[in-house]
Amino acid sequence: MNILAIHTSHDGCMTYVKNNKIIFHTQLDRYNRFKHNTFPVKSLFEIIKNLEINKIIITHLSSRTSNSTQLWIEMFNKLKLKNVELIYFKDRYHHMFHAYCTMTWDTKIKNILVCDGNGSPYTSSISPSYKLLYEQESLYFFNKNLKHLKTESNNIGVRYENFTNEHFEHALECGKTMAWSLYDERPAKIQNDFENSMDKLIHQWDIKGSLNFTGGCAQNVLYNSKLLNKFKNLFCDPFNGDFGISIGAANYFLNGKIKNDQIYLGIPQDLNLDIFLKHKIFNTSPDEVAKILMKEPVAIFQSRSEQGQRGLGNRSLLMSPIHEKAHEKINAIKKREWFRPFACSVLKEYVEDWFDIPIEESPHMMYIFKIKKNNILKTGLSKNNDSRIQTVSKKDNLHYYNLIKAFNKLTKIPIVINTSLNLPGEVLVETMQDLKELFDKSKLEYIYLPEINKLIKKSV
Repeated sequence: MNILAIHTSHDGCMTYVKNNKIIFHTQLDRYNRFKHNTFPVKSLFEIIKNLEINKIIITHLSSRTSNSTQLWIEMFNKLKLKNVELIYFKDRYHHMFHAYCTMTWDTKIKNILVCDGNGSPYTSSISPSYKLLYEQESLYFFNKNLKHLKTESNNIGVRYENFTNEHFEHALECGKTMAWSLYDERPAKIQNDFENSMDKLIHQWDIKGSLNFTGGCAQNVLYNSKLLNKFKNLFCDPFNGDFGISIGAANYFLNGKIKNDQIYLGIPQDLNLDIFLKHKIFNTSPDEVAKILMKEPVAIFQSRSEQGQRGLGNRSLLMSPIHEKAHEKINAIKKREWFRPFACSVLKEYVEDWFDIPIEESPHMMYIFKIKKNNILKTGLSKNNDSRIQTVSKKDNLHYYNLIKAFNKLTKIPIVINTSLNLPGEVLVETMQDLKELFDKSKLEYIYLPEINKLIKKSV
């Protein structure tokens, strides 16, 4: 069975599944280029019309997003797809889809905690007049089948979003509040409230031993890292936000048969360099690019993008962590807020030499760890000398691994600074055209395409 699942609310996404396998998964705003928005664009429909599809699943959160949903339905009607069934799931399944999304990782963990802002609506016999509430925290248990155990509305994520909305451009930019909390007592109070409320919930629900944590709240890497001390076995889903809902909807429809072990699920891109012909294009190698990283930032672009909120080596901006002005040089391109640190990508086999890490790997940047070797890295660390790190292995990302290995050979440091490849307020670049626009609009001088061994240098 071939399924196309689309989530049409904020941070919406699209997943194509063939014979229980994810063929691609992508975030809709990567294509319409309007952050958090989900309206359809022609380029996606050019892809869709060439797919073999038996079922189309459409999900959304509430009537607030029905206009976007209607646009998708109208576009499908125009395609006149034959023998295709349209299935429409309303918002009451939202948290369950989060749970089914994280189940695709096959972690063997039975406790699944879903926490976000406002999820599915439900009525409570406890509240007066059976008041309509929103499912903000939910507990599931998986043992052959998924069982919904508990639901509450404690506003844990909502309070965080409200503070973020007051101080930044969008309520969903909670990562900025989290980073700012290390420098200012106001966001620090919100972060502490979040952590204490989550601890109270976990204690109240008597969750012990192991935990699969998902929903938008699982993007809080400061809290995720503290959970490592509370659970023997912890998995924080990198598809935790609504950008994973279409995976969950497809997996629910298929009774949990989808299994996935990677985050590089974007629609394959044609690495055609014709649009860069006015610039200088060279054959290159990881060794040559490592030398450039010593002095300048380099964008790395591979065909299939990583999905989620973080660049993990296929849509990343990189530089040496020991350059005195690395932060300044990268921020001349990124223009991020001063309090937001960059992350570190480190070769998996060396991570224990450099960071105090209680787990074997951290391939999705879902935790922070203290550095062991002080006064070596000049950037990539927060004021507390810790970093949100990505462990990189040959298995997960061969080309990115080879580049960091070349940098290690040059410097004896198996680490590069990594930040997502996008301009301020914009989504990650997805296509080659997006890459060109970023290149033309920014101070970026170098692009590395390791799959075809090419380096693009800007012609001034």
